[in-house]
Formats: sequence, C-alpha cells, structure tokens
Amino acid sequence: MRNALIIIVALSTIACTGGEDIALLHREITDVQRGVQNLQNSNVDQQDMRQLGDRLQQLTDQNMRSNADLSTRVQALQESIEALHASLELTTRKLQAITQELAAARAHQITVLPPVTTTVPAGADGEATTNTAETASIERPVAAAIDQMPPDRLYRSAYEDYMRGNYDLAAQGFREYLRRFPETDLGDNALYWIGEAYDAQDLNQEAIEVFSQLLEAYPNSDKAAGAQLKKGLLYLKADDQGQGVVNLQYVVYEHPGTKEAELAREKLRSLGLNIR
Repeated sequence: MRNALIIIVALSTIACTGGEDIALLHREITDVQRGVQNLQNSNVDQQDMRQLGDRLQQLTDQNMRSNADLSTRVQALQESIEALHASLELTTRKLQAITQELAAARAHQITVLPPVTTTVPAGADGEATTNTAETASIERPVAAAIDQMPPDRLYRSAYEDYMRGNYDLAAQGFREYLRRFPETDLGDNALYWIGEAYDAQDLNQEAIEVFSQLLEAYPNSDKAAGAQLKKGLLYLKADDQGQGVVNLQYVVYEHPGTKEAELAREKLRSLGLNIR
C-alpha cells in the first residue's frame, strides 16, 4: 500500500512538472513571436526611415538647385542694373555736352542769313527783273563768314539749326563741316545728324545712304549702334520688313547692352519676333 502511494505521488509530480514545462514553452514561443513581430515592425520603420531620408535628400538637392538658379538670376539682374547705370551715365554726359554746346553756341552765335534778292519794277516786257549785283554783294559776306568759322562753331551752328527744326540748313551746315574739316573727331557725329535731318524731312533713302556711309567709314563709332538702329527703322518705314529686321537684329547682336539694342529688341517683339 505504501509503495502504491509513492507511485501515485511520483506520477502527480511528473504531471505537474510536465504542465509547467509546457506553459513555459508556450511563454517562450509567445516571446519569440513577439520578438519576430517587433523585428518586422523595426524593419518596416527602417524602410520608412530610408524613404524619408531619400525624400529629404531630394528636397535638399532641389533646394540647392533653386538657390543656384536664384543666385544666377540675381547676378544677371545686378549686371543688367550695372549696364543700365553705365548707359544712364553715358547719356547724362552726352546731354551735358549738348547743353554746353548749346550754351556756347548761344554765347557766340553768328546769324547766317539766306541769300536775299531785290526785285525791281517790271520791265518793258512786263516781267520782274532781279538785281543780281545786289544779291552777289549780300551773299559774299555771308559766305565769307561761314568760311571763317572755326570747326567747333560751324558744328554748333549746324546743330542749333537741327534743334530749331531747320533740317535743311542743318544738313547743309554739317555737309560744309565735313567738307572743310574731314579729319576731326566729330565727323561721325556730323554724318549721323545729316541722316537724322534727312529722316525728319521724310527723305528715307537719302537717310539710309548717310547712315550706311557712317557705318562704313566709322565702324567703331559711338554712333554706330544708333545709325544701325535708324537704318532698321527706316527700312520698316519704307515697308521693307526683310531689311528692317536684319538691321535691327544686327543692333541686338553687335551692340549688346546699349539702349539702341533694347529699342531694337522691343521693335522686333512688336513684329512678333522674340530675340534673346
């Protein structure tokens, strides 16, 4: 009986021990499953972090490119502003020079009168006759006065005629200046104002020829851009759009940064041509 009791206690102990082991095993399996799940979640988080890092790098690169583009645009804008300042300064100097010329011309003005003829009563044939002797006596002092003018005064006199709207007299004065003083520094300017005087009188072809002469004789003149621009505008005025566009494009490409180039570009845009 005692032995049977011992056997029963032993079996109970074994059963209890087996149940505890099984419960412990279940707990370990659950812990492993939880660890696997955590590991999977960790892998997902790492993948999200990698994607987030890649997106952040893309945004950083994009921002750097945008900053570079902005810096380039700011630099271009600064250069444009500097060019405009330079052009404005040059224009200011020219206006000051013109103002000084006009002031000097007013101070030393010599009034050149046109030839005067005297009409006498009708002759026997009923026609009026002209006193040519008196005309010649008036023209000689006027011509002598012009011949005695120094170059600067002759130039100023012609320029004042232009400013007053006496375009024909201005063209004659500048022609006389070129005839008498062909080697001065103002030869290109004289040609330019002759062209402007012709343009003001709607003498398109004559003006184009003068501006062409200026460009051929003085290719490096500060009036070259203006002469080229005027040629383009005059061709357009004469309904020759082909030559007009060619000359305006030449201004843009050969004289960049000048006010004439900007005017040419605006005119081309008005014709439907976008020139960079």
